[in-house]
Amino acid sequence: MGLFDNLVKKKTPVEKAKKDLTEPYAQPDVRRAAMNKLIELGTEEAYDALLKRFTFNSNGHIADEEEKRDLVEELHRIGAAVVPALKRFILSEKQVGFGITSLSRILSKEEVTQFLVDALKQREPLDHRSTEAKRAFILALADRLSADQANVFVPYLDDHHDDVQYQAVEALERMKSPTTAMALAAVCKGESHSPRIQRRAALVLATLEWPATDFEAWSSELKDEYILGRKGAPVKKSAVRGN
Repeated sequence: MGLFDNLVKKKTPVEKAKKDLTEPYAQPDVRRAAMNKLIELGTEEAYDALLKRFTFNSNGHIADEEEKRDLVEELHRIGAAVVPALKRFILSEKQVGFGITSLSRILSKEEVTQFLVDALKQREPLDHRSTEAKRAFILALADRLSADQANVFVPYLDDHHDDVQYQAVEALERMKSPTTAMALAAVCKGESHSPRIQRRAALVLATLEWPATDFEAWSSELKDEYILGRKGAPVKKSAVRGN
């Protein structure tokens, strides 16, 4: 038995704490003790393990949310020392919302914005593994970027996933940059986008009264719903009939 024990690699303190922390059916106090241990260790490896708490939902919604929000507060207290681990987390994980929130509590708005722009550009529209991360990046950046930076979102109108496309359309609507009107109109053409995305893009053009470029090439469903107004913007037929 002694020889066997020597052959079995013992877990390090970080590995032991990480195992307890990432057990979704463990008691909350077990996970919290593991969290405290990793904070106490304070190494890069410990911080990487600590952030894994954001990657899963534990048994019990209320406790899960409390643990994650408490961790955000702990990371804010730690401050600059945890920033490298947070950046690694955001660049590599799928569910990055709490990571973005934590980083935003530590760094300036300008620093976080530039980091998120770079992070989004690393997740290309054809990358099918990062749908949730791209949605989170676009949502966060829509509140941080100015209108003259709206073109950052344009490539994601052609993302492989509808949910990312939808998030990009909503971001462009919020930013109200006329330079993106042609890209939104292109979404409405043909059958390269789902009806859900095309209807959303057409609604943005109609709401903001932007030109419906190449209207004749729009999908038949949209042309059944819209006509061109005097300004060249799409107008819902139902609105015209209502007048």
